[in-house]
Amino acid sequence: MVQTSLDPNLPIPLYHQLKNALLGKIKSGEWVPGFCIPTESELIDSYEVSRTTVREAVIELVREGYLMKKQGKGTFVNQTRLVERLGRLTGFAEEMAQQGYIPSASLLHVKDMGESDKLDSSMDFLVPELSGEIPLVNITRIRLADEEPIAIEYSFWPKDIANILSQEDLSSIAFYAVLERNGVYLQYADENISAINANQDDAKYLKVQEGSALIEMRRFTYDVNQRLIEYTCTRYRGDRYTYHVKLHR
Repeated sequence: MVQTSLDPNLPIPLYHQLKNALLGKIKSGEWVPGFCIPTESELIDSYEVSRTTVREAVIELVREGYLMKKQGKGTFVNQTRLVERLGRLTGFAEEMAQQGYIPSASLLHVKDMGESDKLDSSMDFLVPELSGEIPLVNITRIRLADEEPIAIEYSFWPKDIANILSQEDLSSIAFYAVLERNGVYLQYADENISAINANQDDAKYLKVQEGSALIEMRRFTYDVNQRLIEYTCTRYRGDRYTYHVKLHR
């Protein structure tokens, strides 16, 4: 390992300096996903710090999802999490493309929903009305990045909006881009984010264990005429996806 020195005279704690040094190796690609990082003793020798400093730095990176510990085997670099930055109205495909991934989708079904059909057997949540418009159309897709399943997307649209979308290949299109090409311009969305556990269907489609941690996003999207045109419940793999928001005071 290349010798790297930290500066004890800086106002930044040593464990934080070490954390940044290790994180730099991950972000630069020197340490790739699946790589077993050096042992505590090796890190102590290389960075000339205490065991406590090494442990604090590694624990921080584990907490943030960059590293994972495997009992009896060591500490490994985790897969990079896909990040969605809050504050901008974008779809999954736009977010993934901006991060250098190839977005795609696997269409599960397209279903007309009647007024009384508010709880589908394949979903464990209630579907709200969109501005009182009935019928709605449900489009359910698996969202992928570089062909890896990242999320399951249950979207609901008024019939006239769904008719626009259905003219395209639902396995490949980015909904928002198609709507804008057809003169439907989005203005804003209300979004709620929560943590849930994967049910049987989630686990099957996302290739995770039942009960695994998921991030659930529920979005209500409005067009420039203040019409509510979309309700989407998207469930993301907690091990592969995170949200980022910058706060100002």
